[in-house]
Amino acid sequence: MSNRMASWLGLAATVAVLGGAGQVAAQQQVKLSEGSTLTISGFINASFYNNRGLFDGFSQGQSAEWASAVVIPQDQGSMDGDIRNTRIRFDFAGQPVIGKWTPKATLEADFFGAFNGAPPFGDEQPQLRARHAFVDLTNGRTTLRIGQFWSPLFGEVPVSVTHIAFPLGYGATGMVGWRFPGIFLYHDLTPGKPLAIQVQVAVMKGSGPPATAGIGTGEASGVPQFETRFNLAKKLGSANWSGYVVFHEDNKDVNGIGNKGGDMNGWGFETGHAITSGKITVHGNYYTGHNLGQQFAHITQGSGAPATAVQGRIQGWGAWAQAGYDFTSHWSFWFYYGMDQPNATKYGQDNGVSLPRQLSHDTDALIRFRAGRYAAGRWGTLPRRGPRGGGGGRGG
Repeated sequence: MSNRMASWLGLAATVAVLGGAGQVAAQQQVKLSEGSTLTISGFINASFYNNRGLFDGFSQGQSAEWASAVVIPQDQGSMDGDIRNTRIRFDFAGQPVIGKWTPKATLEADFFGAFNGAPPFGDEQPQLRARHAFVDLTNGRTTLRIGQFWSPLFGEVPVSVTHIAFPLGYGATGMVGWRFPGIFLYHDLTPGKPLAIQVQVAVMKGSGPPATAGIGTGEASGVPQFETRFNLAKKLGSANWSGYVVFHEDNKDVNGIGNKGGDMNGWGFETGHAITSGKITVHGNYYTGHNLGQQFAHITQGSGAPATAVQGRIQGWGAWAQAGYDFTSHWSFWFYYGMDQPNATKYGQDNGVSLPRQLSHDTDALIRFRAGRYAAGRWGTLPRRGPRGGGGGRGG
């Protein structure tokens, strides 16, 4: 059984900015002392949309994820705009310091920090939020990264002209991974070979719902998150294929600091693939895991996110696929379907209560226009949910 919960129609435009006077450019490079450079880049992203109903997480607009369980039968429409996905990025690059090893650094921010107050004025004043902040030491084949960046679980990404930070429906239907402070190592195993293979290893801070005095369950465990990933790419005749596999391991202490016991293990496996041939692109990913709410799995249940904080052991899986066709160099059409399926029956048996969100599936269609560094698109989405297992599931 599936119930229609909310629909979303929107028009979005993205423009890469930060160039010289009188021109629009993707980036601008500034020369610093001792041969170092600073590259400034970013884009302006604006969305105008009409909601039929409300969304639950994480809010309305460009951070909408899944539909609210509350159905509004009358006077349900609202029209709004959002610029929070606008971004600015600074990339620093120095000269080699030890042989071929070169230092680099990146700082990236968007405007999802918070609104500076409530309507009618506060919702037009979003605040900056740090996304990525890391330093690299690289020799081209091997890179050591320290700072905040995407976990290796963040792999294949659906095509969109907006909602890149919180893809509407995407993040609630099988697209997992989040960014954390940590140490990341990247190494190309087969440089110059027909089959390109890269290995990634990451040790990141623990994460989970609040446990003791503002300390999360992941931090309270005293154990970091660990992930390892293999990227592969190969040309298959006239087509290009790329894929990856990644494994995740973490631990949480649900009793917090000062209380014995409470250990809860988390693990996950994910694989994603993409094939492009001529005008056609098909890509997607599949994941399965246990207690991965902090990585946007199980529709963030167990992560402590607004309206989704759930304690207890959760298993689940999710998958999505998207196909695109380029009609011309400017016009293309993209169709997306994805779902996330926590094991609500097992959760009910293990914890004695029903899992609030038991199934999410989403269908999106996008018509995109691109001209140089400009992009605009119009799309519709229909997030839906279906009760399963313990019953009483709410919308997604």
